[in-house]
Amino acid sequence: MHTVDVIAVCVAVVIVVCCAAILARQRQMLRGTGAVPMAMQRGTRWLYGVGRYIGSELRFYRALGVGTRPSRVLRQGHVEVVGRRAPHDSERGSLPATVVVVECRTDGETVAFALGESAFTGFVSWLESSAPI
Repeated sequence: MHTVDVIAVCVAVVIVVCCAAILARQRQMLRGTGAVPMAMQRGTRWLYGVGRYIGSELRFYRALGVGTRPSRVLRQGHVEVVGRRAPHDSERGSLPATVVVVECRTDGETVAFALGESAFTGFVSWLESSAPI
């Protein structure tokens, strides 16, 4: 084998291992209690990931990546639903037509999440169960 072939094989192995680690992380996160697939809007882009209800927090973990820290944390009692809608025409390529886009206000900023209908019902129930602040 030539040096170039050895390097190419090593790079391919690293890529396969990284992809397997990312898929294993997603699978592990979705198995946990209180985990839902969702997307979060950042600018005009939608980031896919997993939301996990842990105590009084909804933690959003990005789908792509191997990090263990959440990208976003919503605290129960600090979130107000501003609106709910179907995806806009410009979002149809990024989101399934069946999702519910939820626009929320938290800590002075507006955040949008895309959830399935049953996950939206769970989200609203989680919000309503919070103690008033």
